[in-house]
Amino acid sequence: MSIYRPKKSPSWHYDFVIKGLRFHGSTGTASKDAARQVEARMRVGVAEGRLQTKRLPTTINAAAERFFEEVAKHQPSHATTEYQLFNLVTRLGKNTSLSEITDNVIAEYVARRRSEVSDSSVNREVQLLRRVLRRAGRIWKADVGETPNWRELVLPEPAARVRELMADEEARLFAHLREDLHPLVTFCLTTGVRLMNGIRLTWAQVDEAAGSITFRVKSRRPGGDVHTLPLTRAVVVLLAEQRGNHPIYVFTYRCKRSCGQRRKGEVYPFSQGGWRRDWSRAIEAAGIDNFRFHDLRHTAATRVLRASGNLKVVQAMLGHSDIATTSRYAHVVTDDVRGAMEAAASRNSPKTAAVESATSLKRKA
Repeated sequence: MSIYRPKKSPSWHYDFVIKGLRFHGSTGTASKDAARQVEARMRVGVAEGRLQTKRLPTTINAAAERFFEEVAKHQPSHATTEYQLFNLVTRLGKNTSLSEITDNVIAEYVARRRSEVSDSSVNREVQLLRRVLRRAGRIWKADVGETPNWRELVLPEPAARVRELMADEEARLFAHLREDLHPLVTFCLTTGVRLMNGIRLTWAQVDEAAGSITFRVKSRRPGGDVHTLPLTRAVVVLLAEQRGNHPIYVFTYRCKRSCGQRRKGEVYPFSQGGWRRDWSRAIEAAGIDNFRFHDLRHTAATRVLRASGNLKVVQAMLGHSDIATTSRYAHVVTDDVRGAMEAAASRNSPKTAAVESATSLKRKA
């Protein structure tokens, strides 16, 4: 029996949970035996459906803090989630109750935010709000009010963007890129790994005997999922050239000027954003439009798909858990099929056949 007597209270209290719902309060008696009988009757009442507990009111600020501690804190994308939660709490009002977050409130939020950021960014924040409310209602048994019409609140987004680096663009990029950035960019362009997986790659992840590299990739699981990528001959050579530069990290840069604890001429691992200015300058100097570092991943995937014609191979290389995510690159196979069909149609058309026949006669004459 879950009964107890709080300090300075003459009465015993009950506190128990049935099917995820908490029931607690005073039994109204100073007798322990009588309190046990009251609790027993309460349990029977709950079982028969005669007693129900009220869901507790919860503010968006309290819910955001609890969600971060229980869920987001343990995910690789915790920094992004923390930023999104801050936006939600700030703009919805930290003292706003979850039950007050109606369709109208969310629609107004969406309208304000889409004037500040992209529609896809707004959608990510709305989807996060949905996760918070769902957990609050299902797990914490908080009062979340009426379920919003999420489908109507999501903004339409353009098709997934795939930007490929053309061969002439690649040549111009490397011509203007800092020399110590070449290995990192080449590695990402060859393997298709994400930026942070490349920058934070350590020698401990490289298994030359097994011919593979092991990464931690995005996932809702604590610590992320494990993704293993095979080493090609080109990557083996590239990695060998980086040996001896740093005892822990694979890719490094040489400091151009002393700053803080960093000294000019010394070699250091890349920081999260310290390289971006040189990257942007190279892109601009090379005259390459509408190209981001992440597009190196798209380029690697597109080239492998074009060479193999196998979407499953690309899925394995990129570490996608769902082939639907990889399907954004399916246009490569479609383009190749179209080209082959057009070549076949052209070769077998009456006009083409007549030209080939006339050419053959001229050669014989």
